[in-house]
Amino acid sequence: PVSTLASGFELGLTMHEISAGRPGPRVGISALIHGDELDGWLIIRELLKALEPSQLTGSLRLLPVANPLAMEAIARNTPTDTLDMNRLFPGARDGWMSEQIAHVITTRFLDDIDVLIDIHAGGTFPWVDYCYVGNDQALSRAFLPALLYQPASWYPGTGASHAIGRGIPTTVIEIGGGYREQASHIANGVRGLLNMLRHVGVLPGEVTTRPNQLLLTEMKVMRPQQGGVCVPRGTLMPGEWLPAGHVLADIVSPYTFETLETMVAPYEQNVVVLTRNYATRIHPGDYGFMIGNGATATWLE
Repeated sequence: PVSTLASGFELGLTMHEISAGRPGPRVGISALIHGDELDGWLIIRELLKALEPSQLTGSLRLLPVANPLAMEAIARNTPTDTLDMNRLFPGARDGWMSEQIAHVITTRFLDDIDVLIDIHAGGTFPWVDYCYVGNDQALSRAFLPALLYQPASWYPGTGASHAIGRGIPTTVIEIGGGYREQASHIANGVRGLLNMLRHVGVLPGEVTTRPNQLLLTEMKVMRPQQGGVCVPRGTLMPGEWLPAGHVLADIVSPYTFETLETMVAPYEQNVVVLTRNYATRIHPGDYGFMIGNGATATWLE
């Protein structure tokens, strides 16, 4: 339970707990903290079908819809207070609606697990494919992504930053979005989660490794200063390398067809992390593209 809405309906969170009764790590997997990132929900749904509960050592705690109000609105932020819940952890029992939901997630989920896997996606328009490295590089690598990103510091107030502050091995997965190639993202997501569960000892079996993963330590979020229609210059794939000066997209006036802004890759050596491959509506400050600095990246064997 979280609260009673103005409509009189009860707002609550649904958590699945799966265990065979054998002691071991308690692994939490969450999705849809941002309500426009459906791919994590799809992956958790298929993970449940793939699991054989009798094989588990320890337990799984699955939170498929962390922000039901944002999911209903297909919105990144909670519509009742327009706040990004993933900047408000550990939340507050008497705070904004988003803070109240974050408080319940913190006390009933985050503070009662030993490992956190938080799944995100590109959202309604962009798509993405990489893993953050939190405080356990091996855990992130076990998801088998081609791209990894280790930031100098974490966004304050995220569920992941709260877990890291408590010393919980944590990774944030970014996969899918843009309603693009959902079937392949789901299959890769389930494969990666099963491998991570073997890595932490919740499932039996050999842990798969992926050589030549690229670790980024510098990445720029490309946000336009002008709004309108984002018209990409071409199709890009996460992990693709681009030369200096590569033109990503034009921001075009929907009324005059004038190019208001041109978005250009920021580095001498650019690695695509998040991209828009279709003409889409875009607001000033929206996520347009995310580009990693290839010159400061490291190949992991």
